[in-house]
Amino acid sequence: MPYIQDLGNGKYKIYVDLGRDEFGKRRRRTKTVTATSDRDLKRQAKEFEIHCLTNHEERLDNISFKGFAKRFISNHAEMYLSIRTIESYQYLLDKYLYKKFGKMKLKDIKKMHILEYFNESQKNKKAMLPNQFRLLRTIFNKAVEWDLLTSNPMQFLKEPKREKKKVNFYNEQEMLHLMNVLDNVYPKHRIMIKLAAIGGLRRNEIAGLQEEQINFDELYINVDRQLYYNEKNKTFKLTPPKHNRSRRVFLSEKFMKELKQYITNEKKRRLEMGNVWNQLYIDDKPVDLIFVKECGYPAVPNSISNEWNKIVKRHNLKRITFHELRHSSASFMVAKGINFKLIQEHMGHADVSLTMNLYAHVDDDQERKAANVFDDIL
Repeated sequence: MPYIQDLGNGKYKIYVDLGRDEFGKRRRRTKTVTATSDRDLKRQAKEFEIHCLTNHEERLDNISFKGFAKRFISNHAEMYLSIRTIESYQYLLDKYLYKKFGKMKLKDIKKMHILEYFNESQKNKKAMLPNQFRLLRTIFNKAVEWDLLTSNPMQFLKEPKREKKKVNFYNEQEMLHLMNVLDNVYPKHRIMIKLAAIGGLRRNEIAGLQEEQINFDELYINVDRQLYYNEKNKTFKLTPPKHNRSRRVFLSEKFMKELKQYITNEKKRRLEMGNVWNQLYIDDKPVDLIFVKECGYPAVPNSISNEWNKIVKRHNLKRITFHELRHSSASFMVAKGINFKLIQEHMGHADVSLTMNLYAHVDDDQERKAANVFDDIL
């Protein structure tokens, strides 16, 4: 039970005893509250006690999986990994791993517990099993490295197979139809869609695009940043692109003229708006993005996908996601016989094998052409 000290004037100090830490030091949390009645005071005291017992740091020699995972995030992930990686780790922990292992003591988790979890998950077709497996292995590796475990219970366990996803894309005729449709689309959305469908840029790379990245003379864009939006604190940040791989994306002269004209028009609009223009600042520095809302402030990257979905519906296009416009770009180059190494650089993949695994496919028209090569010997 928490101890309550009456401070007078309707104010009280609540003490919650959490025992002693590894060094024998007493752990105690306090909170000063204002209460309108004894019942209100007891309610606040109980809520504070529950909060303290739920969120306090556990003794390392008896720490739960959830308690250690939180320390793994704060002492490793937040120190060395990207924001997006941390978010993906947190998603996997909250969505899947805490439900199974969260309350278990870290030292009590055995190989059999993990094996049975993944076997059961495969039967129930739970998502992202390879990602869960790798995160668990990383967490237990850190537990061994930090002397909380003598061995990793993940050792010798077989990683679940990653399901090979079918790549959805527009073929050459569908790409031609898309370009015709885009003539009737709002200029900002038209340019963004072309950057994905022709340039293979990712959504966040498009959202973070700045004029300083564009070389109009040499006809390329230096893709070295992306716009990240933090849903929790509603802030924007410029981060390196995926895999920290900067790349040059060369584009046609015709498209680059279209992009240059769009930027010129946006600059004029900004001058006309004057002080009404809502400039984005990151770390107290102004950030000039090419694609912004009417007021000058950037939209969240998700809005790009939302606008694309509206265009698909409005113009009765084949339904693919905005990200699959990137697949369409790569697939088009494959169909035109472009070297896979060049496609890898164009797409910003970490390894050419990934490019080949994703895009070494053929559509129906290509398959018919392949079959027809035997006509000459029949």
